[in-house]
Amino acid sequence: MAGSVTFVLKNPTIKKPGTKNQEHKETEIKPDTNKQTPILMIFYYGNNQIVVSTGERIAPKNWIKDDHLARVTKDNPEGKNLNTRLETNKINVMNAVRDHLTANGTIHPDKLKTELVNVLRPKPIEEPKQKTFLGAIKEYIDTTSKAPRTKLSYGTTLNVLTKYQETLKKPLTFESINMDFYDHFVNYLTYDKSFAKNTIGGHIKEIKVFMDYCNDKGYTTNQGHRHRKFKKVEETAETVYLNDTEIDILYKKDLSKFPKLDRIRDVFIIGCYTGLRFSDLSQVTPDKIINNGTQLKIKTIKTGETVIIPLHWTIREILNKYNGELPRVISNQKFNEYLKQLGEKAKIKEPVTLTKTKGGLSFEKAFKKWELITVHTARRSFATNMFLADIPTISIMKITGHRTERAFMKYIKVTQEQNAEKLAKNKYFIKPLKVVKRPRKKAVNQ
Repeated sequence: MAGSVTFVLKNPTIKKPGTKNQEHKETEIKPDTNKQTPILMIFYYGNNQIVVSTGERIAPKNWIKDDHLARVTKDNPEGKNLNTRLETNKINVMNAVRDHLTANGTIHPDKLKTELVNVLRPKPIEEPKQKTFLGAIKEYIDTTSKAPRTKLSYGTTLNVLTKYQETLKKPLTFESINMDFYDHFVNYLTYDKSFAKNTIGGHIKEIKVFMDYCNDKGYTTNQGHRHRKFKKVEETAETVYLNDTEIDILYKKDLSKFPKLDRIRDVFIIGCYTGLRFSDLSQVTPDKIINNGTQLKIKTIKTGETVIIPLHWTIREILNKYNGELPRVISNQKFNEYLKQLGEKAKIKEPVTLTKTKGGLSFEKAFKKWELITVHTARRSFATNMFLADIPTISIMKITGHRTERAFMKYIKVTQEQNAEKLAKNKYFIKPLKVVKRPRKKAVNQ
């Protein structure tokens, strides 16, 4: 293969200021043979050449120009090592040229020069940064296929942990996630941050998810988060549902002067009669209606499961109202704001007193029912009203997607009075009717 490699100095005669010649009034310039200069590699092929700096430097006085090598003397003890490196570079350059020709068939100067730069001055391999606990959490959030709202919740927990780490004035590590961490973190969220108990429980639940991910990835073998006492703290959330009468009031409310509320109401009513999550309400379209218009078939976004729901007559009316296309579903936050306005206009004002634990203290607060209506009230209303209608729990769970009865029962908002009334209708509490035996009439002899 045609081509050769040699090495030359970039500035073989570096000049230095000399003394003034008094007779001619000029400054004499003398070479500075002690100042180091870069060593260049030149690859010749045909009448062309490629010049690349080797990254090595040497003083001109220690360079043998004709041999293109460094002097090996007691004044230049590094000369031998430098020559060894240059010889290695020469071999590597020629190998790179051969690879280039094999891949391209001919020499492409710009491309080959880039390749030779990488051979002579390879970028140092960066040592991979040691994975941190918070860094692993961010990695999980960035790569998980969970729903956007779930990822947003994960991000909130990451922010809380970041602020908590700042108070510790030392980094949280994989190995630090144990019962000592749990007790201190829960105490911090309870008293320093005054978080509600269920909010704290949510963060604990997500930390367990993060640690499971770190175990799976091999970042740690710590199992502290699986201790039986490292558990989600919670209290039964006191929330409201709308009964059938209240839903009917909403449905019949004249909102012709409030078109925006009218649209919000219609989407909410569909939620009340399907039990669908907010993320799935926009999927209610005519093409999802099956079995001669009697059922609604939807693949849910959160779980990916397909549910089939009996089609309530109000849903047909609402779809007809919009020619089969529901209004665009707005953000969850704005939807909730409009629902409260809607509830107030419909005069859903039953007094409700809620008890909540926050900052380690329990307190009660009174509300009017419309103040507590959110988009999730629709799903809760569906489950509760179906339950009160004596529809089997397993049938309702097939629609709501709950996998355990324990999780499902958290949705059921039945008062003590409603529960007693429901039980009172059971035959166990009803006195059996007394069977009166009538004497048989004797036959009359003819």
